[in-house]
Amino acid sequence: MSTKKKLLLVAAVMLVVGIFLMVLPSPGEPALECVPEGQPSSGFQDADQDNCPVSIESYNDYAEWSSSPKWDNIGGLVLVLGGLGVGVTALVRGRSKRTKPPAQA
Repeated sequence: MSTKKKLLLVAAVMLVVGIFLMVLPSPGEPALECVPEGQPSSGFQDADQDNCPVSIESYNDYAEWSSSPKWDNIGGLVLVLGGLGVGVTALVRGRSKRTKPPAQA
């Protein structure tokens, strides 16, 4: 197998794994807890639980989770960018070897 084909294979694997990591939902999403009517709430409602008012602590946990970096998505982005770089390198290397002039004797 030529170097160009190996590099293109590596680029394709990096792209597929990177896209998979970027699309995959991030684990660890905290559940929203409801409070009884009349109790202090965050002012937000949980649509999954019949629009019940969400507790302040529960909403703070969720807001902290949603604003934190998602390392699987960041890793996926790095893999996609690396795969694109490897793919371009493979195409440029393959093209430059074909257009190289013959050696002078």
